[in-house]
Amino acid sequence: MNSPMSPGGAGAVQSIWLVAEREIATRAKTRSFLISTGLLMVVIIVGAVVWSALSGGDDADRVGVVGQNAALTQTIEEFGSATGTSVDVVSVASAAEARSRVADGDLTAALVPGIAPNSYVAVSESGLSPTLDGVLRSSVEQVGLTSSLAARGVDAASLPRATITVEQTTPDKPDEGQRIVIALVGTILLITAIMMGGSMVAVGVVEEKTSRVVELLLATIKPLHLLWGKIIGIGAIAMAQVLLLGATAVIAGRVTGLLTIPGAAIGMFAAVIAWFVLGFLFFATLYAATGALVSRQEELNASSAPLTILAMAVMYSGIFGIQALDSTVIQVLTWIPPFSAALMPVRIATGDTSTVQIVVTFALMVLACATATWFASRIYQRSILRTGTRVRWSEALSLAR
Repeated sequence: MNSPMSPGGAGAVQSIWLVAEREIATRAKTRSFLISTGLLMVVIIVGAVVWSALSGGDDADRVGVVGQNAALTQTIEEFGSATGTSVDVVSVASAAEARSRVADGDLTAALVPGIAPNSYVAVSESGLSPTLDGVLRSSVEQVGLTSSLAARGVDAASLPRATITVEQTTPDKPDEGQRIVIALVGTILLITAIMMGGSMVAVGVVEEKTSRVVELLLATIKPLHLLWGKIIGIGAIAMAQVLLLGATAVIAGRVTGLLTIPGAAIGMFAAVIAWFVLGFLFFATLYAATGALVSRQEELNASSAPLTILAMAVMYSGIFGIQALDSTVIQVLTWIPPFSAALMPVRIATGDTSTVQIVVTFALMVLACATATWFASRIYQRSILRTGTRVRWSEALSLAR
């Protein structure tokens, strides 16, 4: 076998590069590619804006307190902070003003002094949420207890305070949400690249067969050089598209506040790219073989249907598998290529994996890519010059032996 540094190896590299360069120059300028990339960028930006809007932000409940009651105001804010509820307390001059501001929607609720001492009426437009109701009740009871003790000469601050310490059996996973988002976006981009890039490979092969251009090309270069040049060229376009869309998603996430881009998220993006390369290589080689099996564009959909179904299954396993990572089906699929290309980034994002599983599944995916490459290469070499009826997959398997 010629090495890349030998004359034969250098000639092979040059042939592959020429084909790849031709694919990049041709495919990247097509109107469909440019339009689809632009539309995907728009979808990502609009999605980030809508997601940020629907997340609701950190809107605080505005609660009015009639009179200058600093103790009650401070207690409400402390209880709100303790329960994770953002409460903005404002002072209101009179009960009439409080009711008016609640009716106008300026206040979520208002506490109006009742008839009995240390009693209040909570005024709201359509009732209080359970959390806010608990905060206001606890605050009024606390202030009332402190006031009653003070009337009897007891300083409430001098009494021992009951405390509670929270102990977690499962520690928090920092930035888990952002890492999961990156993993899911990576899975969607992987399937998008497979559908678009794989189709480009298959369509390109069929076009060359139909126009008989492949016969001219194979007179000067070897079939495998043509195959690899096409895969590398279209793969480079797909990778550039993914990086562009990924950068768009990151910028949109930063602008809308959905992403803070910590170090863990950057590492997650690198892991997604690594699995993306393997997943795309696996499908691209098989799509090239699919294109070599047919002689007309009309036959391509039927020939590539098994691959399309497999790609959709991979996508759904990644998107819906996150809801059931502990299920037996998902755990088994995680070890099986090409499903691991979609599931492992999600598992890495949630921390639901080990170093051993990452290394082993990555090695299995590399082995699957090598097998797919060998299989597709044999079919491509033996079918690229065949014309006439479509070669069925059963016959293709015999050709690969």
